[in-house]
Amino acid sequence: MILKEKELTSKYDIVYTDPPWKQKKGNKKAVRPNTSGNELDYDTMELEDIIQFHKKIFINNTSQKHNIFIWTIDKYLQQTEDFMENQLGYKRHARIIWDKVTGIPTAFTIRYAHEYLLWYYKKGNILMPIEDKRGVYSDVIIEQVKKHSEKPEKAYKMIEDLFPDAKKLELFARNTRNGWDSLGNEL
Repeated sequence: MILKEKELTSKYDIVYTDPPWKQKKGNKKAVRPNTSGNELDYDTMELEDIIQFHKKIFINNTSQKHNIFIWTIDKYLQQTEDFMENQLGYKRHARIIWDKVTGIPTAFTIRYAHEYLLWYYKKGNILMPIEDKRGVYSDVIIEQVKKHSEKPEKAYKMIEDLFPDAKKLELFARNTRNGWDSLGNEL
């Protein structure tokens, strides 16, 4: 179901979010020949705006037992962990790494070939995966990157397998998905 923020009235067991971190593309045409300029193809948000947006959703729209899955990149890893743990009171359960196989080539140093999917919960209120799926998944997802900012199908599959009956919300969604409510300005 496609939602607008003002329509969020449900309580969710799973919130999956890919914040639009303030970031730019590399501006080397030889490195990224399919891009023009160095601005991203979507609007980004300042860190404080990302924190306030999530705080409102997490307080108003989560079940007592719930898990948060939040994407971040190296540039924002420390800030993400800080605001989730110190400002919002969550505990990290896992730091899942997405190995993009090829990654994004940079002009001057190394290839950035991973992102983080951080799994958080409130102390004493973790939503546990169904019993027959516990231990099935690794903390490394290996899946070829398809296009900028598109997340791996294996991450969705993992969450759906671990929590088949959970009420799920995807924030900053670009597509709809069966069994999920979706909120995003690119739907």
